[in-house]
Amino acid sequence: MPKGKRKPCIIIPCLDVEGQHDPNQSQSCETLMPGCDVWRHLMKNKEKLNVTELPTITDTTVLLVHASNHNETIGRINITAKDASEQKVEKLTNVLPLGKPKNFELVAGLSSKLYVYGALWQADRRLVRLISIKVQNYNFRNLLCVLYYSSLKNQAGVYVKPVVKELHTYKSPYTSASVSCPVKQENGNEVPLFVGLVESQTATPKRIFVVENRVRDDSFDVKQADYVIETPKRQVKVDFTVCIPALHGMDNAVQVMEKLEMNRLLGAGRVVLYNNSINATVDALLRMYAKEFAEGRESLEVIVLPWKLPIENEKVISIPYFAQQLAIDDCMYRYKRLSTYMIFNDLDELLIPLRHANWSGLVAERRKLKPQSIGWLFRCTVMNKDRPSPGTGFEEDALRYGSAVLGLTMRDQYVFPPSDRPKLLVDPRDIEEMGVHLIWSGKGTTDNLPVDVGLLFHYRVPINSCTPQIKDTRVVDKFGKRLVPRLKDIWSKMKDVPLKIKPFVTGDKSTCT
Repeated sequence: MPKGKRKPCIIIPCLDVEGQHDPNQSQSCETLMPGCDVWRHLMKNKEKLNVTELPTITDTTVLLVHASNHNETIGRINITAKDASEQKVEKLTNVLPLGKPKNFELVAGLSSKLYVYGALWQADRRLVRLISIKVQNYNFRNLLCVLYYSSLKNQAGVYVKPVVKELHTYKSPYTSASVSCPVKQENGNEVPLFVGLVESQTATPKRIFVVENRVRDDSFDVKQADYVIETPKRQVKVDFTVCIPALHGMDNAVQVMEKLEMNRLLGAGRVVLYNNSINATVDALLRMYAKEFAEGRESLEVIVLPWKLPIENEKVISIPYFAQQLAIDDCMYRYKRLSTYMIFNDLDELLIPLRHANWSGLVAERRKLKPQSIGWLFRCTVMNKDRPSPGTGFEEDALRYGSAVLGLTMRDQYVFPPSDRPKLLVDPRDIEEMGVHLIWSGKGTTDNLPVDVGLLFHYRVPINSCTPQIKDTRVVDKFGKRLVPRLKDIWSKMKDVPLKIKPFVTGDKSTCT
């Protein structure tokens, strides 16, 4: 740090009682509260704080807002909860108020644009992984991570050289990327609290990011969903986590409901959705699931994370498929510690085991056959929405609930090859980079499932309206009787919300020869 420059108050700023920076305070704020005592205070009293999340991006003032929500005077922190939450938030911090969705954050002071979504602790490799968007093919020659630990009394930070990797994606102005900051062994087993980015050993980060996922079963994670209604249950490890990236313009709550309930029947304990844009009805449905889970009446954990892409010149930046690849990367590294297996697919897709009751049975048998497998690939076939054909005995329920599973039994005879449109169920422990349709990097093999063992059913408008069709009732036969009461139950909980059904309409095949 340049001579004579004041040490940055990373943990606690020098503020007066009104929450403003106090120019008369020249000493390090460490003298007001040594080391990371504010953080320790937050963790110790998190049950009393009455907040469900910390901001992902923090600066020198943000922790004061959270600490002040605990009605206890510590050092200079004596702002009442009411003042802090209702009157002082905008004055104390320039991040979004609590409870509001958080966007990607531009890292200021770098030689090229770099947006960061979150900083995730990766315990197996002892590094902090920054989920990022960068200019494609730009090389940060002098980029440095600055790691802050609770043991650093002067809060100077530890500077380390990161590994910047562009994730596999299409050519575009911006691309998904990871910035991996290694944690050196001389720091023992200590995990950084915060991380910043600079391009000089003498520079101080203009913003720092809270390192998330530091404790496996800690419910006080930083980036909690924007739909958490109350303090969530302590997160636990589940057998299957399903990741659904980039909901954009989603206005079909009935489809979302069926997706969640089918995933429940297949074995999911957690479903994570990335919200780019949804309408009020879908919002109400997801809030209902979150509230039910928070209050102990729901076993399926539904998490909705904000996914508002950066805006430049009043337009969303150009990146393929709403940065779908980055959402996959974030979900895997955010929840792999809490998941035995993970599934990455879209809202209109179902990975169906055809010989087993659920995913657990399928994986257990396939692992005996191919023990080196870390991924199980489901080839794709299309269930066309323009050919309504309800399963026998489900005609009324298919119409009542607008159900694709109950109402569509005609599919393309064609099954795509393993290289085209598949989706995977994976063991995330041995995966370094997960793709949309394949494992880009991992320690193990991919088991391409025979089509009579597992199949990806894609419920969508036809890719080719003239493709030969066959009747396939295996999904409705296997799950129909269990799905109907689940849909009935959720519909009853949404009785005050206008759920609109989009009927399946027979398409015109007159041009087919």
